[in-house]
Parts: sequence; C-alpha cells; structure tokens
Amino acid sequence: MRKLSKPLILALTLLVLAIVVPIFELLRFGGAFRGVESAFSGVCSDITLAGSSEDIEIDRERGVAYLSLLERDAGNADEDGNGTVMLLDLNLAEPAPRAAMSYDPPDFRPHGLSLLKQPDQPSRLFAISHPAHGIHAVEISERDAGGSFVPRETVRDPAFVRPNAVVAVGPRQFYLVNARPSQDKWRDRLDLLTRSGKSTLVFYDGVRARVLVDDLAWPTGLALSPDGTHLFVAEALAKALRVYRRQADGTLVLERTVTLDAAPDNLDVDADGNVWIAAHPRLLRFLAHRRQPEKRAPAVVLRFDPRQPDAGAVRVFADDGARISAGTVAAHWRDEFLIGALLDKKVLVCKPNL
Repeated sequence: MRKLSKPLILALTLLVLAIVVPIFELLRFGGAFRGVESAFSGVCSDITLAGSSEDIEIDRERGVAYLSLLERDAGNADEDGNGTVMLLDLNLAEPAPRAAMSYDPPDFRPHGLSLLKQPDQPSRLFAISHPAHGIHAVEISERDAGGSFVPRETVRDPAFVRPNAVVAVGPRQFYLVNARPSQDKWRDRLDLLTRSGKSTLVFYDGVRARVLVDDLAWPTGLALSPDGTHLFVAEALAKALRVYRRQADGTLVLERTVTLDAAPDNLDVDADGNVWIAAHPRLLRFLAHRRQPEKRAPAVVLRFDPRQPDAGAVRVFADDGARISAGTVAAHWRDEFLIGALLDKKVLVCKPNL
C-alpha cells in the first residue's frame, strides 16, 4: 500500500478542516450544543387564543394589551391565514381576548405592532401587514370614542421590502426594519454561517421612506425610549441590541451595541425605560420550529436597563419549549409580563415572586 505524500496529506487535512470548521461554527452559533432549562421565579398562566400572537403592544395607562393575531398555517409560519388585532383587559382577574378593531382592513395579516399615544390626540395603532397576494403595508388605525380601532390609512412604499417590526413616532411617521426574506433550510443555514448583514432600517416621514441603516443582520425588533430620544434595534444574526440616538430630522446616531447571549426577537420598553427582549437561545431549533411546529423551540426573556452605561441584559425567564415554544415577544405591565409566540395559540401571563 502506497503512502500518501506529505502535500496530499496536507491538502486532505485542509479540505477536511474547510468542511468541519464551518459546520461546527454553524452548530455552535445556532445553539445545537446548548441546553436550556426552564427557570422562572414566579407563576405563569395561559390565555388561549384563536391564533398565535407574534407581537404584543400594551397601553399602560389603560392596562390593555393588543395582540397581533394570525391563524398561521400549521406547516409554514410564513403562510398566514386570516388575521386581526385582539385585546386583553389586564385589569381583570381573568382577561379574555376580544376584538380590538371595529373592522379589519382588506386582506389584513398583521405582524409587528406599535401603539402611538399623544396628548389631546386619539391613540393610533400601526400594524405591519403581509397580504397574501399584495404588497407589504403598514395599516394605521385610530381609536374611536367607543374604544375600538378604526382603519384610517394604508401606507405602502418600495422601501418596505419585507417589514418585520415598526415603531411609530408621529401620526404618519414611523421607523421600520426589513427582515431577511423567507428561505429554505439550506439558505437559513448559510445565513447563520455568514451572519449576513444586508437588511435595512427605514424612516417614513409621512410622505416617503428613507433608508437610514443598511447593514443590519436580520433585524427582528424595534422600540422607542419613553422620552423618544433613543431607538432600540434587535439583530438576530448578530445576537445584539443596537442603541441609536434620534436626531431632530429622524436620522440616527449609533451610541452602543449590546451583546446578547441569544438571538433577540421583538422588543418592549416598560414605563421605567427597561428594554424587554424575547430571544431564541437555539436559533437552529427556532428555524426548524417554523417549518415543523412539533419541533419545540426554547425561549428566554431578557431585561436591559439602558440607563446603566456598562450594564448587560439580565435573564428573567427561560422555557425549554414545553410551556411555550419559540416565544417572540415579552411585553411588561406593572408586576407582570406577557409572552407571545410564533405558532402557539396562547399567551403566557407571568408574575414574578416579589
């Protein structure tokens, strides 16, 4: 048997490394080697829904939660059925979902939500919609005297490529991030490996949209500080939270980037200015859950205080996927927070032990 020459051995070794190292890195970053144990110092209760609630907005003055509700296809989270916005009255001992809209816009499939409350003005609800056979839009509704939201305007713009999260800053003004488009599992894995950062953040000034940031790695969430001076942006493929300072003309200045130990999803800012982050510690499992709901995906909830210059995010909740799978949002109110999910037809209401 002939011995392999040293150059051939070297070439084969390099070939093996070129294959093994990227696969190992993909599995490591995607959380394949990571265990997640359920942990929460408190009590959670379930509220059953007719669909899944990917995003939640809370009117903290009234104690009402608004849920972005969709009847998602059981095998594909991107194939959405009928949708609407529901509400939960959190002042009740046992809140039950009921309609928040007086009627739904045509072909309404809500995704990200944003609630705008301004002095002496009716509340406005902004909802990203992905019509089955149309162009992505932001639906703007206005709260009437009876408490229901009435559709007022549909906003479309070529810059709304694949809108994923929205935050309103005026009656017709808002920021929006475009997420990566839906991909097959091989493209998902390639994006995880390359950490592709080509997604955009746009500002709609009431007339047109302008791209302000074009290097985001799968942006998944947006939130505004209580005083409106800072914008928070979640990046799933960077496992990071960007903190921007807002300028008078709507442009942004990056102040800091906070590293997270999981891939963030939607964001919520509480009355004290803390940022609540629903995140996916096993990103590969989350992507698998989107295609096959029976593959449960763990979720964690992080809390970040931007007023602390050197603070990191603190984990306040973890679930291995048994209680709720692929939690996508954690919205805080008083002494509790709500968790919505990608496919599970329920929300959790969690109260920490005080």
